[in-house]
Amino acid sequence: LAPALSRDLDSSDEAALARLRLERASNFFAVTSQEDYEILLRSAADAGRVLVVDYYAPWCRACQKLLSQLHKVALEDRFRDVFFASVNFEQNRELCKQKEIKKLPTLEIYQGDDLKQQWSGSSKKRLIERLEQEMGIEGEGGDSEKEQVAEASQRVA
Repeated sequence: LAPALSRDLDSSDEAALARLRLERASNFFAVTSQEDYEILLRSAADAGRVLVVDYYAPWCRACQKLLSQLHKVALEDRFRDVFFASVNFEQNRELCKQKEIKKLPTLEIYQGDDLKQQWSGSSKKRLIERLEQEMGIEGEGGDSEKEQVAEASQRVA
């Protein structure tokens, strides 16, 4: 565990977090229970990290495509300080019901333990735009700002 995480966690939380962490990326976690979810949310808040949660189903093609893309995004340098988590709908129906997940895939972005954004859909572009917005960084192409100005001018006209 990174030093920022381990200082505020007790040993059982550290063990659970280590179990959740996927080997491919040190900032990607597989949530398998309500307890896992709460530990990860608390860990992200304690470390001052943004957390992206992806609710998916193994039988959903759009979910699988987005999950694959999410793994790649997690490896990008600009997102190395972001925590990413996947929640399998089939294995976590109670958690999904509690979170009122109605469509798959659904994504959530947390700042600390505050839910900032939640939406359904499999657009990687939308994910990156929203993640950059929460992180306060500019997009790669800057198109989203241009699109917002164009939309605003259309509403005024």
